[in-house]
Amino acid sequence: MLKETAIIETNTKMLATEVKIQKAFVQLVGRQGFDKLSVQQLTQAAGISRGTFYLHYVDKYDLLTHYEDEIVTHVTGIFRRYPKPQTGTETAAADNAFFQLFKYLYRQRALAALLLNEQGTQTVVKVKQLIGNVLQETGPSKAKSPAVIPSDFAQEIVSQGILDIVIYWLNQPTVLPPEQAYQIFQRSRSMTPEELTRAIGPLPSA
Repeated sequence: MLKETAIIETNTKMLATEVKIQKAFVQLVGRQGFDKLSVQQLTQAAGISRGTFYLHYVDKYDLLTHYEDEIVTHVTGIFRRYPKPQTGTETAAADNAFFQLFKYLYRQRALAALLLNEQGTQTVVKVKQLIGNVLQETGPSKAKSPAVIPSDFAQEIVSQGILDIVIYWLNQPTVLPPEQAYQIFQRSRSMTPEELTRAIGPLPSA
C-alpha cells in the first residue's frame, strides 16, 4: 500500500513538473523564438532546478522533439481510430477523424499553434504528411472527375489547404470551439473557389 502511494505521489509530481515546463516553453518560445531559448531561462520560468529538467530531457532539442512526437502520435492515433470522411457522404461529426483532430488540437491549442508556427520545427511537415495519407486512404468518389492535374499536385493543394485552415484557426485571438471550426472546415470543402471568393466580404476601411 505504501509503495503504491509513493508511486502515485511520484507520478503526480512528474506530471506537475511536465505542466510547468510546457507552460514555460510556450511562453518563452512564443515571445522570443526557439533559437534564443536556453535551459536556464526555461527552468527559471518553470520554477524548477536545472537538475530536475535534466531528469526529464537531455536538452532543449530533446524537449522540442518530445512535443513534436506527442502531437504527431496523437494525430496518428486519431486517424487510425476514427473513420475517414468519404467524398460525397455525410459522416457524423463525432465519428469523423477530422472532427476529432479539431477537438484534440483545441485542447492543446497553445502548444499546437506554437509548433505549427515555429520555423525550426518539423510539426508542419509531419502533420501535412499524415493529412496526405488520410486523403489517399479515403479513395476517389464514385463520381470521379477526369484528372486534369497530376495526383501529387492535387494532394499538395488539398493537404496544404487543410493545414492552412487549421493554422489560421489556432492563430485567432479567440480560438473558436472545435465544433464551430469543424463546421467552417466542412462547408469550405464542398465550396468551389468561385463560391469561396464570393463569400469574402469587404475589407475594413483604413
